[in-house]
Amino acid sequence: MTASTGMIEQLARDTARIADPETALRALTALRHELDAAEPDLVLRALQGGASWSRIARALGITKQAAHRKYRYLFDHAMDAGAGGPKPLVTEEARQSMYFAREEAKRLGQPNVGTEHILLGILRCRGSHAVEALNALGITVETARGCLRPTMPGLPANSSGPERPSPDGITPQARRIVEGSLREALKRGEGHIGVEHLLLALLSDSRSGAVQTLEALRTTPAAIRRRLDRQRARSRPSPIPAEPDAGGARSGRGPQVTSRSRAVSTS
Repeated sequence: MTASTGMIEQLARDTARIADPETALRALTALRHELDAAEPDLVLRALQGGASWSRIARALGITKQAAHRKYRYLFDHAMDAGAGGPKPLVTEEARQSMYFAREEAKRLGQPNVGTEHILLGILRCRGSHAVEALNALGITVETARGCLRPTMPGLPANSSGPERPSPDGITPQARRIVEGSLREALKRGEGHIGVEHLLLALLSDSRSGAVQTLEALRTTPAAIRRRLDRQRARSRPSPIPAEPDAGGARSGRGPQVTSRSRAVSTS
């Protein structure tokens, strides 16, 4: 929560200080996203501390039913964490995309990985649903490199001088994206953090260099989410219908294993 608190404070200051109205609106939108992202973390901490849904709902100013409907996906995670249960697995592809992001930052002479570098890292992970969705909209690693945008142009000059390397080599904005990928996985009830979850988290911050790069490529986060949902839906396996019996009626014993069904299942 400390990192999120620092980000909220910085965004609030940026919103008040930025002279350009459009950039200030981006900062305000990012502040809203950051506050929205902080709320599930606080609800999770409350659940782990034994708070009831009624108490959480009163604190949020909503009904118990609304609180449960909005955050019930956190309940199982809270119980698993409290019991020392397994944490979501980070896939090899997601780890590889962050490795690529570090390569892209280094190639550009940047001391820290930013959101725009994470976007390039994702685009280098061939074969993922995230890349298929982006490619379908005409976004490739080459086109993204060609119009890469930094995070929040128009900020007041930093009196501390040029950007210095952070201890882990990642900017606070990019760190928030990595943390947000866990929330995206939990929302969908998926026990792993993949490249798709990184992309979904990346789309949540309108002030980020990644989103501004995507907008420069004439697409929007909403369009990418829709495309990604379609890609994921098409990848779900379809059930194999039961074979009809000799009389043409389906038996009540479920699918019969035939040479046809075996061929479909192994294709």
